[in-house]
Amino acid sequence: MKILLTLLLLAAFNVQAALPGDSVYQLNSQWQDRDSNELKLADLTGKKQIIALIYTDCITACPVIVADMKSIQEALTPAQQEQVGFVLVSLTPARDTPKIMRHFAKKRELDKHWTLLSGDDEKVRTLAMALNIQYMGLPDGEVAHSNAITVLDEQGSMQLQQVGLPSGPEALIKKLLD
Repeated sequence: MKILLTLLLLAAFNVQAALPGDSVYQLNSQWQDRDSNELKLADLTGKKQIIALIYTDCITACPVIVADMKSIQEALTPAQQEQVGFVLVSLTPARDTPKIMRHFAKKRELDKHWTLLSGDDEKVRTLAMALNIQYMGLPDGEVAHSNAITVLDEQGSMQLQQVGLPSGPEALIKKLLD
């Protein structure tokens, strides 16, 4: 048993050591997905990831971000979709429980290619800083935040970040297919 545990720890260390220094997957924090599974950002290694920070009860920017990401997904062939993940990280982790996130995903028809993550405020703040996303909680419970979608390469390094999609998702789709 000790040998197996040692091998698992070495494997986890080697994966992290093999990541580039600018990879957000270097953040060694534990997250929870919509099915209450624990995972680390490094678990997303191996596929390009399109990531955005949102909150599920937002009625302004977040629905647009999710719709833009869905447009990007729909523009990809099924084979291309297998090479890309879509990640939504909650800006309001105390409110966005796994149950709320499951309901959100079902309502918006987010399929198996989508990962919805919730952490604690410190993890969210650290990831937001790594992605250059600014946000601030408001007294009314809303969150003012950057309207950004980020493309990470297979190892978690930022390839592209677009604030809003004023001309549609074409630039992000082109970058994904390069």
